[in-house]
Amino acid sequence: MKTVLEHASLPETVRRVIRGQILNNELPSGSRLVEANLAADLGVSRATIREAMRELAGEGLVEITPRRHSVVTRMSAEDAEDVCFARYVLEAGLVGSVSSRDRRELDRPLTAVMDEMDQAAASGDLQALVEADIRFHGLLVEASGRRRAIELWRTINGQMGALMRGSIDRQHLPLEAVRERHEPVRMAVIEGTPRQIERAIHAHYITDSHLVPPQTSAAV
Repeated sequence: MKTVLEHASLPETVRRVIRGQILNNELPSGSRLVEANLAADLGVSRATIREAMRELAGEGLVEITPRRHSVVTRMSAEDAEDVCFARYVLEAGLVGSVSSRDRRELDRPLTAVMDEMDQAAASGDLQALVEADIRFHGLLVEASGRRRAIELWRTINGQMGALMRGSIDRQHLPLEAVRERHEPVRMAVIEGTPRQIERAIHAHYITDSHLVPPQTSAAV
């Protein structure tokens, strides 16, 4: 069955549809994405598909072969480590600069986002889970108010989908593990010292593999 899009001339709408199919493994790694076929299926121009493919390539979700087709790809373990390290460095520094009073005020919104993670996991919607993950960490860094550093952090967000899809594929992890992985960070931010926050974020991104459920509370 063909997918019919409203406002199909918008490459962003097309990108989101294809991105969701990739993240939710409807288009598994190695799938060929032929420009003409996608244009016909989605009822948009080939130019629109081409622009959407460029955005998806920037996210690390597809690899483009000029004048041929695109292929769904997965982020390598090495690239995933680099992304995690960059996020750890920026995030730990930004969150550590937030006052304890302002950090305590994050408890309710962080918990609400974690509830969204549970809902996305229950429905098997990785795209929604990725968006909830970005909102969770966005709440942390934006609380610092440090505009330039926040902008740097945001440049890495586009690769979170590729990071999480690749991690799940390599480690065969359940989506339900995502909330568990964020709970030590939430607790450290709300109740901990800057050093405890740094350790929790380090465990989240570096010490443990991404999305692996924590074995102990030592990270906090």
